[in-house]
Amino acid sequence: MLRKRLLANKKGQSVVETALVLPIIILILVGIIDFGLMFNNYLVIANASREGARNAAVGSTDMEVFSIIANMTSTLNNAKMKITIYPSPSLRKKGEEIKVTVEYDNDLITPIMSSIIPNPLHLKSETVMRIE
Repeated sequence: MLRKRLLANKKGQSVVETALVLPIIILILVGIIDFGLMFNNYLVIANASREGARNAAVGSTDMEVFSIIANMTSTLNNAKMKITIYPSPSLRKKGEEIKVTVEYDNDLITPIMSSIIPNPLHLKSETVMRIE
């Protein structure tokens, strides 16, 4: 009898320990997922700015560059994206530099992460290439 009571107490103890630790483990897991999504979004805008700068450097118009960047960032919300191309087409000369900047406001899905890191988190990628 005494043995059964001791075993029952240990089972109850493991349930209580699980109840205490499980929220922390879930929070860490969701934070890892949140960071992974943010890093993926950064890689998407970095690649888009690089492709946009390359196309602008070889003579594409600004509208073509915007279209290329929009196609490469189709998985993102374009309303939260800002694309800047410097200098303007009239000031571009062969051998000069062109800079394409893509900015994106990334929403965090974890409420506690939002209290630590500003939500939305501003991601920015800038690429500079020489005009050919």
